[in-house]
Amino acid sequence: MAEEISFTQEQLDEAISNAKNEWIKNELNPIIAERDDLLQFKPKELSDDEKALQTKQQELFDKEVSLELKSAGLEQFASIVKVGNSDELKTVIESLTSIVNQIKIGNGYIPNDHKQQNEYDVFASKKDTQGMIATKLSKLFG
Repeated sequence: MAEEISFTQEQLDEAISNAKNEWIKNELNPIIAERDDLLQFKPKELSDDEKALQTKQQELFDKEVSLELKSAGLEQFASIVKVGNSDELKTVIESLTSIVNQIKIGNGYIPNDHKQQNEYDVFASKKDTQGMIATKLSKLFG
């Protein structure tokens, strides 16, 4: 049969301590070093004052966007315009203004039967019969 091996409590504690130290050296320390390297890229936590300031800045920029759109006559587009800075806002306003102007031109009045009046029609609208007859005769003899 198998022979029983007995260890003292000190031997067990030493074996556990050695295994723990080896695990810390081989597994835990590289993970801690990698974590410490990555911590430099972590964004810093904002204080309540900084969060409030960012909120106020965003509200101010939203009001600026709203006012710029209103001054350009484009306030209907306020709900769909999402920009990050003033330059981008100017570009969007220019393109929206261009589109709106094209739509206005397309929807404008375009006469279907617009034609030049000849000399006879001018005299006819004035009810000048002598001018009407003179026009007809000049075409016959001229």
